[in-house]
Parts: sequence; structure tokens; C-alpha cells
Amino acid sequence: MFTMPAPLSIGPSSGDLIKDSSTIDISELGVRLRLRGHIVPGQIVNVFLNSHPEQCRVVWTSPAGGTNQLIAGLEFIRPLPQP
Repeated sequence: MFTMPAPLSIGPSSGDLIKDSSTIDISELGVRLRLRGHIVPGQIVNVFLNSHPEQCRVVWTSPAGGTNQLIAGLEFIRPLPQP
């Protein structure tokens, strides 16, 4: 498991940024995140990986047991290039 910060932009303005978000795991097709904020399945968001935004669709969300955080599964609109 590789964890790194992964802020989310959830709207058209820069004020719609969830900064408290980090990766749980990542693949070329999507990313699983832990975050403090509100996102819903079907929503399109931008995830900033290495300061470069990647457009994603929220596939699912789940409360993170006993905290005010969410675990979310996001699918990249365009798969990441393989290393």
C-alpha cells in the first residue's frame, strides 16, 4: 500500500477543494481514497496526483469506521499510462 496526499477538486471554483484526502491504493484504472469531505457516486472530480489533475468518476463511497472520513473508489476517465 502506497499512501500520498491527493487533493480533490469537486467544483468549478478553487474554493471547492478537499485538501484532506490521501490515496489508499492506485492502479492505471482508478484510485481508492480516504478523505474528509462529501462526494457522491456518479460525481466527476479532479484528483491531484503529483500536482497534475486527473479527471475521475466517483464509483462508490463508504464511511470509514467510526470517523468522519469517507473511503471512496474513483475511476479515471482516461486510464493512467503504465510505467
